[in-house]
Amino acid sequence: MQYDFDPFDGEQAQGAWALLEQMRADAPVVEISRGMRYVTRYETCREVLRDPVTFENGCSMKEPGVVVPLLDRTLGEMDGPQHQAVRRVMVSALTPRQVHAAEPFMRSTAEALLDAKPRDLVPGFTVPLPNRVTVHMLGFPQSDADDIAKWAKELMESGFPKTNRSARGEGFKAAFPEFAGYIDDRIAARRAELAAGRDDHPDEVLTRLIKMDELDGRQVRALVRNLITGGLTTTSQLLGNVIHVLITDEQRQAAARAELSSAIEESLRLQPPVMFVGREAAVDATVEGCPVPKGAKVLVGAASANRDADVFDAPDEFRVGRPNADTHLTFGYGVHVCPGASLARAVARVGLGVLLERYPQGTLRAAPGYVYENVPTHFECGPRRLPIA
Repeated sequence: MQYDFDPFDGEQAQGAWALLEQMRADAPVVEISRGMRYVTRYETCREVLRDPVTFENGCSMKEPGVVVPLLDRTLGEMDGPQHQAVRRVMVSALTPRQVHAAEPFMRSTAEALLDAKPRDLVPGFTVPLPNRVTVHMLGFPQSDADDIAKWAKELMESGFPKTNRSARGEGFKAAFPEFAGYIDDRIAARRAELAAGRDDHPDEVLTRLIKMDELDGRQVRALVRNLITGGLTTTSQLLGNVIHVLITDEQRQAAARAELSSAIEESLRLQPPVMFVGREAAVDATVEGCPVPKGAKVLVGAASANRDADVFDAPDEFRVGRPNADTHLTFGYGVHVCPGASLARAVARVGLGVLLERYPQGTLRAAPGYVYENVPTHFECGPRRLPIA
């Protein structure tokens, strides 16, 4: 059966929970709009994700027909030896030790943001906190963080993530010249420091990328942009989704206070910040009896797989303490699993911990009349606003 469903259409994607359940009951892989395949079930999603030879990254997070030049590709658009080399650098810059070392900065930043008593926790907390942490990890000036967040938000809420273009032009540099120019300036400044024998920031992500001789400036720019927008996407929506539960359900808020890490994992499972992961078939293939022709986009539906009743009991319920919540596929699986997962979890744990310290049980509530609205991005799941009383 073919479904008239296009995950690159935000209106369809963000209201598709009932449709995902129907597709999951129908088959592990279904054909959807424009010849794409959507993988619906948990074990089948893992099968596709553990086979990077048959199912490549390619330009799979772009809508059908969009091709990104190799020099402009992000980590999620790389394959083979180059992906492995760049991934090693990313992982080495985001080790548990380095993430742990950044936790005091996370905490002080969260405290400063809450000192301002924001009335809406999206612009006042869930967006600036992960953005400032990413800026810190990159080694960029904190005074530039708000401009960086503005550029990243503009990019993510535009058509660029699926078309690789804006009204100003095609490709990142033409579509967002101020954002690209800023990154280029930071790369040039760090290159000049290294050339002059000053290596004062050896553990920062930017320094590690520059030291990769096989990457030129365009590739470093693409990867830095990827880190900025990826941090904004995943962690902002993760924070927002947990806070939505906290401010709308007193019992679940009490449970989350007792088991915060468990609540974070359950939120990642039930409301994944990124609803699917894209792949492209490198050869003609068959998945669970469904033919997948070479070149077809294969969308691995984390939003669907995370609610597979064969894996998760009462999958549509938010249950703090669920024993297998952390086996979700929100950060992917296999060789392409997200290298920033530990950082996202740490920012969420530290940031939410500060929020719950600041607002004791009974004092953190949604403002009267609050109604959930999803962020205006086709592949993201998270609240657009979080007004509190």
